[in-house]
Amino acid sequence: LPSSRREMKTEAIEGEKGAATVPTSDDPADSFTAFKRIFKYAGRFELSLQTLAAFAAVASGAGIAFQPLIIGQFVTTVTDFTSSQSSPSQLRSEASRLALYFVYLGIARFLLSYVYNALFTYTAHIITRNIRHEYLKSALRQEVAFFDVGSGGSIATQATSNGRMIQGGISEKLGLAFQGIAAFITAFIIAFVVQWKLTLICLSIAPATLVVNGVAGGFMGAYENQILEVNSKANVFSESALSSVRTAHAFEIRDKLVDRFDEYLSRAHHIGNNLSIVFGTFFSAEYCIVYLGYGLAFWQGIRMLSRGGIVESGDIFTVIMSVIIAATQLTMLAPYMVDFTRSATAASKLFELIDRKSEIDPCDDTGHQPPEVVGEIEFNDVTFAYPTRPGVRVLDNFSMTAQAGKVTALVGQSGSGKSTIVGLLERWYNPESGTIKLDGHPIDQLNLSWLRKNVRLVQQEPILYHGTVFDNIKQGLVGTKWENTPREQQMERVQEAATMAFAHEFISELPNGYDTEIGHRGCLLSGGQKQRIAIARCTVSQPKILLLDEATSALDPHAEGVVQRALDKASEGRTTIVIAHKLATIRQADNIIVMKKGRIVEHGTHDSLLARDGAYAQLVRVQDLAVSSPRSQPDPEWESVNDSKVNTASKPSVPGSDAPGYKNSATIQQKEYANYDDYKQRNIISVIYRLLRETPELRFVYGLVLTGCIAGGATFPGQAILLSSVVDILGLSTTELEQKGNFLATMFIVLAAGCLISYFILGYATNTVAQHLGHKLRKQSLHDILQQDLQFFDREENSTGALVARVDSNPQAILELMGFNIGLVLIASLNLFTCSVLALAYSWKLGLVVTCAGLTPLVGSGYLKIRLDAKFDYDTSKRYSTSAIIASEAVTSIRTISSLTMEHSVLARYTRELDEAMAELKRPLFTVMASFAFTQSAEYWFMALGFWYGCRLLSFDQVTIYAFFVAFLGVFFSGQSASQLFQFSSSITKGVNAANYLFWLHDLQRTVRETDINCKNCPGAVDTVDLDNVKFSYPLRPEIPVLKGLDLSFKKAQFIALVGASGCGKSTVIALLERFYDPSTGVIKIDSLPLASFNPRLYRKNVALVQQQPDLFPVSIRENVAFGLSDDTRTELEVEVSQIESALKAANAWDFVSSLPDGLATCVGFGGTQLSGGQKQRIAIARALIRNPRILLLDEATSALDTESENAVHAAISAGRNGDGITVAVAHRLSTVKDADIICVFHDGQIMEIGSHYDLIGKGGMYSKMCEAQTLE
Repeated sequence: LPSSRREMKTEAIEGEKGAATVPTSDDPADSFTAFKRIFKYAGRFELSLQTLAAFAAVASGAGIAFQPLIIGQFVTTVTDFTSSQSSPSQLRSEASRLALYFVYLGIARFLLSYVYNALFTYTAHIITRNIRHEYLKSALRQEVAFFDVGSGGSIATQATSNGRMIQGGISEKLGLAFQGIAAFITAFIIAFVVQWKLTLICLSIAPATLVVNGVAGGFMGAYENQILEVNSKANVFSESALSSVRTAHAFEIRDKLVDRFDEYLSRAHHIGNNLSIVFGTFFSAEYCIVYLGYGLAFWQGIRMLSRGGIVESGDIFTVIMSVIIAATQLTMLAPYMVDFTRSATAASKLFELIDRKSEIDPCDDTGHQPPEVVGEIEFNDVTFAYPTRPGVRVLDNFSMTAQAGKVTALVGQSGSGKSTIVGLLERWYNPESGTIKLDGHPIDQLNLSWLRKNVRLVQQEPILYHGTVFDNIKQGLVGTKWENTPREQQMERVQEAATMAFAHEFISELPNGYDTEIGHRGCLLSGGQKQRIAIARCTVSQPKILLLDEATSALDPHAEGVVQRALDKASEGRTTIVIAHKLATIRQADNIIVMKKGRIVEHGTHDSLLARDGAYAQLVRVQDLAVSSPRSQPDPEWESVNDSKVNTASKPSVPGSDAPGYKNSATIQQKEYANYDDYKQRNIISVIYRLLRETPELRFVYGLVLTGCIAGGATFPGQAILLSSVVDILGLSTTELEQKGNFLATMFIVLAAGCLISYFILGYATNTVAQHLGHKLRKQSLHDILQQDLQFFDREENSTGALVARVDSNPQAILELMGFNIGLVLIASLNLFTCSVLALAYSWKLGLVVTCAGLTPLVGSGYLKIRLDAKFDYDTSKRYSTSAIIASEAVTSIRTISSLTMEHSVLARYTRELDEAMAELKRPLFTVMASFAFTQSAEYWFMALGFWYGCRLLSFDQVTIYAFFVAFLGVFFSGQSASQLFQFSSSITKGVNAANYLFWLHDLQRTVRETDINCKNCPGAVDTVDLDNVKFSYPLRPEIPVLKGLDLSFKKAQFIALVGASGCGKSTVIALLERFYDPSTGVIKIDSLPLASFNPRLYRKNVALVQQQPDLFPVSIRENVAFGLSDDTRTELEVEVSQIESALKAANAWDFVSSLPDGLATCVGFGGTQLSGGQKQRIAIARALIRNPRILLLDEATSALDTESENAVHAAISAGRNGDGITVAVAHRLSTVKDADIICVFHDGQIMEIGSHYDLIGKGGMYSKMCEAQTLE
């Protein structure tokens, strides 16, 4: 086995970095194809709306192009006046007429801008909705093996984050692109009509720009694709970390997980840095070509005017202004190109899954559907290995028969192939060889949906969904003849199934009966209640075949007994296959099959196998808990010391209400004690300031951005002065005209050179900022979320899927603000300011009137639009959050979905949520667009004002023609700048909202945290643990007490067991000892010092936790075990192999690990999917043992293990735990704790009995009855 994989990992990362340097795929044609395909998801109605929007955008662009015609006539009118060819009154009359044209043009632009922006944005939501629908539909059709390789949650995240990117590229930016292209073409058409020779010369900028766009687009597409690939892997890892947050807290590996996440981010950052050169070259070449075109137009235009090629002086101005309009619109396409490329790349990732053909398609209608089911199942020489581990055979020529109407039980070690049989019967996988038959029909020839409707599964961990009890049980009717019957008839069937599952009684006692909401994943129910609802859901359709995979292993003895009676009743008359480690649950089976390494060791009935005295008999002896065991003498010291610590004042409450969420008919609503949505909304200035303040390492780059912006911001005032100079020289002689014209053309070349430098700096620097910020904010986002108290994760809106989406999408939204867009926003703002100052400087009267009466309302409406956009984006995100949770729930529990054939119903529910969100956003969307339309049209109205008033000043000789033109063109370009500025409002608001959330998250005060006071406080020997009058309620349900004045003491070297019914507070004690929460009242003391006084990080170094459902991370076995070390000075790959090996041997895991092809280097996959349940649990136990903890907490640590492994592991825990350390174990399988020094029997948040196993047996109380329920002989 390799001692280190650091070299392998470094080489892999560097290899990917090298590959990213020169992209070889994703050419512009691929991006264009993906972008074009997006619109195939528009219906006829949406296509008609988009066609109308496109026409409106084109007409709006044409309106922009008509400006030069009006300005050209205006120049002719003014020059006629200055050459005394018209009177002042004629000038004023003509000015009024031309000003009205601007007013009419403004009205047309308002209407057209409103139409195209509203319709494109609306249809973008619909198209994105349709793509998300198809994406989830395709995901639900995939075979289960597909999800073994990747993460279901990352699939759900892609639906959200990639959907946002697609929407961003096909909404208002698409309309602006149509408008820009139309303005470009129309402007050149007008210029051709006015002066075709000059226009033909100027047209040379078009092919040069297209070449730049094509080359840059190819590089951008390739790099963006690579970045998305890496970010997708990063999302899988962040999902793993967030779904295992309790483990991350318990072992204080939050920073280690963030560092591992950072490895992916560093890879993406490296690839993204390659875009700096691309962006710098792209934007600088684009703007340089444009200004070179200006210079060429001036030079040639003046020559033609001086030589008689152009007669009207206004014509040259019309052509030049047309070129400026066309070029300006062309340069504005550059940032849209980035959005279109990202949109196409994001879409192509979704299309990959949409186009993927499932190997086992649950929605395929083909296949035989026999008219009736008898229920006989045959396995004939079946061999199988999981696709992710093809070299490891799980079943080896396996053959068995499950007789119709009989109960067949499968027992054996973890990893022996028992659960694989369930997976093959459900057709989650196909065998490599051999056949599986149902009533003589090979199951691969049967209709898959029909098969699964007749084969129902109850799993160890029941998956329930957000909704009511009725909704969850009714899911079992999906695809049956009762699916569409009236609710009253469905309710009858649901109640019958619940009664048979022994669930009707407790459901009836819930606040709203069957219409009671059960919370996210049934979080407001106990384990026993959830399991009984799951049984009712599986039996409501009256299936012929029932599969029970460890259906009672997670339950306490009382709940187990109730559920087992429900299962026994459900099995009557059905073919039932039971997988169980608790042998008491299968003693009545008609046939018990003992498995080992994919083969059958022995089979028979319980009595016949006992008589054979083989492997099964040995398992029975190990698990037997006979109550006739000799009673030991009680420890008088323990009784005298601790009797006073036991509170037994309270008796059980209403039977059947064993969930903490439903005590005493308490309401089920989660109280909002902290309004997580009401966080401070900073404005854009505050957001940018804080981002600048928190990234001091980018000061030099920010300086470059500012330099580029200042240089870029000087272009519009420079244009205004140069164009005014053109008008000023029109009356000069031929020679002097050409000399001045050559000089002015040279000045445009100087401007072009300035743009080449400034925009290269701007493109390079803004991408550098964007990549660095994206890296830092993603890392900080995951870090800040992982630092939150556990109550943060208890909230429904903070589900794993929602948080992963936030980690991915919020930084991306901020990049829309702080990338190249911020450069354009700053340039537009500088242009707006400098052009206004220029107007005031050259004609204070004209400048003052236009600035106050024109620019002020324009800027005000733009600010209003930003505010409305911010609210709209915030509300939209909230509306879509429910659909995102549904998608995440579905793909992360794909086995439950497929088993219940719920693909169509889940998709319908997802679609319904999307449609409801769409319906709710219509009105605000069409309201917001009015403010956008005003920002796009108001410039014409104050240009009309400036033109009309300026001509009046000119006619009364209150301003010179040169000053007038400088002031007027200053007004013209400031209006254009304002219009451009507010085109980025949607990007600004998304970034501001995302930043506000991240700031709130970062600043959120946590209850359990390291402070200046406790930072050095570390517990010493940890000889005693005391719980003094501890009362506790979960923060989200403070009215429901979970612990009611608990008094308990532990001493060093003691093994303490906590037993009792589900929901009685056992696991809560574990959570308090881990300091996941603090007691509501009372105190927990470590060596007589309050637990809250210690640094939680230093305290947890002395504690190790093994949970019922083990959390493993998608790294190697070696790294997962090494995560248990409390030594922060070494990385997981620097830990000695011998240390890892010793821990694995102690956890009875070394044999199976060493048998794997890659040994310790084996990657366990997302959530440990590459290992069996027992194997995962043993890795988790090894992780705890390597920590050598002073306090070892075991919360149902061996419930997933077979009997042999369980005994070996318990022996290992006893031998491996710190000799004088404290062990606290929560257990439902009482055989695992009978050797405990102290057994505490919990009920209703209090201790009802306490003592050793034999003491409590002798009392004949609650514990004795629990033991009787689990006795086998």
